Order: sequence, then C-alpha cells, then structure tokens
Amino acid sequence: MREYIRIFIFMFIFFLIACNQEESTEQVTEEKPVEEETIEEEEGTNESDDEFNYDAYHYADVKERMLLDLESTPLSGDNYNESEVQELINQFPDNLEPEQYYDQMLSLIGEDYRTYYESLTNYDVSFKGPSGKPGDIESPDSTGLTPLNVSILFDASGSMNAQINGNTKMELAKDAVESFVSDLPDNVNISLTIYGHEGTGDNSDKELSCNSIDEIYPMGPYDEDEFGEALDSFAPAGWTPLADAIHKANEALNQSENQGYDNIVYVVSDGVETCDGDPVSAAKELTQSDIEAIVNIIGFDVDDEGQQQLRQVAEAGDGEYSTVRTEQELKRYFDEEKRRLINEWYSWQNENVNNYYTSQNERVNELYSIQNEMVNKAYTEQNRFINLSYHLEDTFDLELNDLRDKARDIGEELRSFARDLGTELREKLRDDGKELREDVREQGSNERDKLRNND
Repeated sequence: MREYIRIFIFMFIFFLIACNQEESTEQVTEEKPVEEETIEEEEGTNESDDEFNYDAYHYADVKERMLLDLESTPLSGDNYNESEVQELINQFPDNLEPEQYYDQMLSLIGEDYRTYYESLTNYDVSFKGPSGKPGDIESPDSTGLTPLNVSILFDASGSMNAQINGNTKMELAKDAVESFVSDLPDNVNISLTIYGHEGTGDNSDKELSCNSIDEIYPMGPYDEDEFGEALDSFAPAGWTPLADAIHKANEALNQSENQGYDNIVYVVSDGVETCDGDPVSAAKELTQSDIEAIVNIIGFDVDDEGQQQLRQVAEAGDGEYSTVRTEQELKRYFDEEKRRLINEWYSWQNENVNNYYTSQNERVNELYSIQNEMVNKAYTEQNRFINLSYHLEDTFDLELNDLRDKARDIGEELRSFARDLGTELREKLRDDGKELREDVREQGSNERDKLRNND
C-alpha cells in the first residue's frame, strides 16, 4: 500500500514540473517579438538621423538660397503648423551643431523663392512700339508709323478741258493735287496714274482712248520737281476708262515692293465711266484684295448722274465721295484732308502716350506685388525660425544665438534683393516710359507742323 502511495506522489510531482516548464517556454515565446520590435524601432531612428542629407540644404549666398528647391517642404507657407513642427523638432538628435539644426528646420519650413527670383531677374521692361498709323493702336510690333501709299488716279478725258472761272478743270485739279501731295508726311509714297489722255472723244478714237492708262509717277517718295514734270506732261483728251484705271491701280499696289503699307486711292474725275467698264465692281475688288485699299472719289463739277455713279464707286471702295464745283471747293477738299491728317496725328499721339502710361503703370504695380510678396514671405520665414529656435533650445538645453543670427541675416538679404531689384526695374520702366512719351509727342508735333506750314 505504501508503495502505491510513493508511486502516485512521484508521478504528481513529475506532472507539476512538466507543466511549469511549458508555461515558462510560452512566456519567452511571447516576449521575443516585443524585444525585436523595440530593437527595430531604435535602429530605425538611428538610420533616419544618419541618412539626413545636410549638404542638400547648404548655400553659399543669397542667390544659392533662392535657387534651393524647397517646393516640397511639408510645413512651409500656408501649411505651417507650429505644434506639428515642434513635435518633429523633439525628434531631432541632441548632438548637432547650430548649422545642422538650421538645415533640418529648413527642410521642414523653408520657403521656395525660385519663382520670385526668376520673375524679377527675367522681368521684361521693354515697351512695344507706337501704333502703326494715326488712330490705330492695333500694331504693337511696329516701331513707328506704318508708311502710306497714296495712289492718285487722274481723269484726263476731254471733258476736263471745260473751264471754271477762266481756268480749265484740268489746270485747277492739277494745282490742287500738287498742293495736297506736297503737304503729306515723309512716310507717304505717291503715285500718279492718268487715264483717257490719248485720242479724242470721237467714236473712232474710243478704243485708243479707253486703253490709255499710264502710271506717269511710279510709287515712291514725293519729289517736287519730278512730280511737277509728270503733272505737266498730259492734257485733256478722250474717253473715261475709270474701271480699268482702278484695275491697274490694284495690280500696281499688289505688285509693289511696299507690302504691308496702308493704301489709299484718290480718284479725281469729272464724270462717269464711258468705256463700258464696271468701276463699282473694280473698287470692290480692290478693297477686298490683300492690300485692302480705300477708294476715295473727288467728283469735280460732276452732274447728278455722274455723282450717283461715283458715290457708288466710293461706297464699294470703303471710301468717301466728295463733290466739288469750284476751284475753292476743290482746294477746300484737300485742305480738309490735310486737317483730318492733323487731327489723326493728335489722336495717334494721345493714344500712344496713354498706352505707354498704362503699360508702365501696370508693370510698376506688378513689380510692387512681386516684391512685397517675397518680402513678406522672407519676414514670415525668419520669424518662424527664430520662434522655433527657442523651443529647440529648451528641448535640448542648447545655445542657438548663431542660428537666430543666420535666420535674421538671410531674411534681410532676401528682402534687400527683392527691394533693390524691384526698385531698379521700376525706375527703368519710368525712365523709358517718359522718354517714349516725349518721343511720341515730338513726332506728333513735327508731323502736324509739316502739314500746317504748307497752308
């Protein structure tokens, strides 16, 4: 009996020992992952410190600072959150130099100034040229007035031999035309084409006369002697091939070397088409061609039927019809044309002066905006560095006066860059704008004086 009791006790003790060993094994197995996780977290923190690239945030001067790529800094600009930055600062190593702390803070809150640098250093302070012609401000690439081609079509038909107050219509028209072209600005080219100057008004000469269309003064600058000789070279003769004369003017202007010029055709005539042509269609075709010429008609002592046709020709040519019956009226017409040019020079001058003012002021204000935005950003960045440096000092028991001095120095350099360059560019705009306005006023005044001096 006692033997059985000993065996039972021995087995019970063995069972207890075995259970204790299993529980000990399970506890060690549960604790191992905790130890491994702790070790991995500590190693990860060290790797993060070792891998921070301080060189990426170093700069030698204010230019290098502005060219740093800090577009992805997580807590700069409107994303700044002081408590979040402080939490990240708390994880900084406690054994760095002030310069290294500055670099790590720069990687978190540094502002990107590249856009401001590029905007200011590449800012265009040039001005577009004045408008291409008086009253036209649609030609920004022009550096002056667009030259003008004036093509004069002179009716030399036999009816121009009729007299008014002792002088033939031909003589009066020649005097008026010569006075008009001599007063035109220097940038105007002149041509003179005569039609109907051969043959007679007889039916037998119709074909000859209707085919007599000649450009006797080729398109070019006005020369008083040569133009006078051209006017003296013909007399009233035959029929009136007005439509073909307009067609010839169209061909000459389209083939001219003076492409890109403005074109005006003046027709001086005392009657309607008599050579079976269609001057209305010819004028429309001329106006709708690439040269887009305007056709003005001066009807000299024209009857009612002739006025009706000539008015239609002017309308088809996007021009104006004016009727004159006397020498005084003819002179008045060309004087009015001269006054119109004077007024257009005033308009051209005023519009271009205003354009220069507007262009100058818009860009001056834009530069102020760029400058102030950069200055304010530099102030904000500087103050954030300084405020966070005190938190860093308290956290790691450091002395960071050098870090604050660096933040103040670079902040001042950034602001000085923006202010100095912004001021320089604005002064350039103001000086050049003033000079250009003075040039426009002088040019407008000179051209008006040229027109007035020949009154």
